[in-house]
Amino acid sequence: RILGGSLEQSLRLWDYLLPMFESLNTNLLENGRGTARKLKLTTGSVAAVLTQSQRCVRGQRVQKLRCDEVELFDPRVWEAAQLVTRSKTLDDGTLVRGTIEAMSTLHKPFGLMQKIVEQTEERQVREAHAPRLVRWCLLDVLAKCPPERDCAACPLHPDCKGIARTKCDGFFPIDDAIVMKSRVSLETWESEMLCLRPSITGRVFTPFDRDVHVKPEAPFPIDKACEWYLAIDFGFSNPFVCLWVITRGEEVYVMDEYANRHRTIDQHVAEIHARPWPRAKRIACDPAGNGRNDQTAQSNVDLLRQNGYLVKTRGSGIIDGIELVRAALRSATGRTRLTFHPRCTRLLRALQSYHYPDGGGEIPVKDGEHDHPIDALRYFFVNHQTARLATRRY
Repeated sequence: RILGGSLEQSLRLWDYLLPMFESLNTNLLENGRGTARKLKLTTGSVAAVLTQSQRCVRGQRVQKLRCDEVELFDPRVWEAAQLVTRSKTLDDGTLVRGTIEAMSTLHKPFGLMQKIVEQTEERQVREAHAPRLVRWCLLDVLAKCPPERDCAACPLHPDCKGIARTKCDGFFPIDDAIVMKSRVSLETWESEMLCLRPSITGRVFTPFDRDVHVKPEAPFPIDKACEWYLAIDFGFSNPFVCLWVITRGEEVYVMDEYANRHRTIDQHVAEIHARPWPRAKRIACDPAGNGRNDQTAQSNVDLLRQNGYLVKTRGSGIIDGIELVRAALRSATGRTRLTFHPRCTRLLRALQSYHYPDGGGEIPVKDGEHDHPIDALRYFFVNHQTARLATRRY
């Protein structure tokens, strides 16, 4: 079955598939032809187009589901699609495994395709037979460049660096690519056509760059001159998030992270104490942690203080905290004061995916996944002494 981000998208693929069968060998098609949305071969194979709806997707029992422009999918339809394939053994004993192909330009760092890519990469680390991840871009389908074209004067040369003449042999005309490049911004070109990175449009932390901000070692010596902090965002059904933060002067390094759901505060504290890092004396956390628990009549902040921590819960607006994080990522002078260890995978994803609503607005989306690590980071900066000094007053 073919499932596109919309029915129109599905039919575009169908417009290639059906004529191909009709032109190659009409004896393959049952009744000699297919319909506008379905074809059946004399071998018993069937292909058809699905619409972007749960009702249409659920109940299918096919060997292959080909999903096109997944970035445009309704997440609920994508979830339903995971249950529709099944393997089948043919009469000759051949096993045809149930598979799903997901294809899309990775438009947004906080979109569905980004999640699928991340999940696939994580599975490739853990599993020997994980799904394959295939990447391609304009240069993989670009036509061969003729020898008479001058590379030095070609607008595509910064992208192809000569491979259009030595390696490319595709179907996409070079002149068309040059015209397209002249029509769009560099960000759109690099995202949509070169697939170098998702677009940063709508991202809250546009200054964040993995090459700049992710370091396997702190940018300063970790010694007695450093201070260790815990930055905490409380949660039960939502995740409880804790960050281990090291400071030296104005430099900030996030060493580790912990996130878990459906545990009590004492269980979280036990997990925090089990980590191999020096015990932090200070905690920066959500002011809501001062509220008393209905069962214990104690607040989360009280329980942390009973464990020997100095707890700071200074309140601030979301926008103020975000601006402090941005300034630490890259100040107006270009200075970077905030870096992260690569083990902080959840926080790093959040920095890339925390975004504003599609319809506009100044307050980022609370999606239940990326906002909690960011909240913990905000609480640290709001409660840290250097952050207080940086707070603007009017």
